[in-house]
Amino acid sequence: MVKVMVPATSANLGPGFDFLGLALDLYNTVSFTPADAWHVTAEGYGAAALTGRSDLLVCKALKRVFVEVGEELRGGVVHLENRIPEAGGLGTSAAAIVGGLAAANQFLGEPLSRDDLLALAVEIEGHPDNVAPAVFGGLVGVVKTAAQPYTYLKIPFPPELHVVLAIPDLRVPTTEARNLLPPTVPLTEAVFNLSRTGLLVGACYAGRADLFRLAMEDALHQNRRAVLIPGFHQVINTAYQKGALGVALSGAGPTVIAFAPKNKQEAVGAGMVAVFNKQGIEAQWLSVAVNLDGFRFV
Repeated sequence: MVKVMVPATSANLGPGFDFLGLALDLYNTVSFTPADAWHVTAEGYGAAALTGRSDLLVCKALKRVFVEVGEELRGGVVHLENRIPEAGGLGTSAAAIVGGLAAANQFLGEPLSRDDLLALAVEIEGHPDNVAPAVFGGLVGVVKTAAQPYTYLKIPFPPELHVVLAIPDLRVPTTEARNLLPPTVPLTEAVFNLSRTGLLVGACYAGRADLFRLAMEDALHQNRRAVLIPGFHQVINTAYQKGALGVALSGAGPTVIAFAPKNKQEAVGAGMVAVFNKQGIEAQWLSVAVNLDGFRFV
């Protein structure tokens, strides 16, 4: 049996739309043994809806690796331990895909590199910024190039910043959030995000966490998606009032991610939850570290 832990991921991080992603110290686990038929069990978030199904992303990913290396996979005994909340914006689909790919690759003796797994993960998932952090860990910038499928860069993340997640009990389908975005944007919006993304990456390299608030401003996607998340702007403002240094929509939402000093985590988390509660939305907050290494075997 192979068992792999895959971290949650937070994509976009404000201005880094479809480019930046961060791996978090919060995991889903995939256990896998080949078999003559599929037998899938699950525990944790979404267990009832996943148990007994063979059409899951994790199964698709397992089969994809076997096909890639020319091996046959008729089925498998798969057990899922889901500790990443199902609310959108934390990369649960990416975790399932990367978990399946990594588990199959490990069982077969690791014929594929992590770069190979990234390419397969994007083939299945479609968004490199969602899956790259789950593969490599840390803060990752990833782009599609002509010379090779994807080029990525691991960017140092300020170690003094702690991640605070506000997770509302609210469904925002990624496709619906994506459909709110126009096919073209004004030049001023493009320049705005280019400058903020450059500043955010530079702030990470320079260790300038004090620049995060300015650097995480966005003109491309957050305001347009805010219509799906009651109280979104109030959540952002409250997090800053409580001491956060940077706040953004996590992925397509509705989860909100904040970066705060250690002594401000509770105030930031509780403040964001209180705003959601005033909107009649149940919410929880979590404080997690940054995962630096991507998936790992246990």
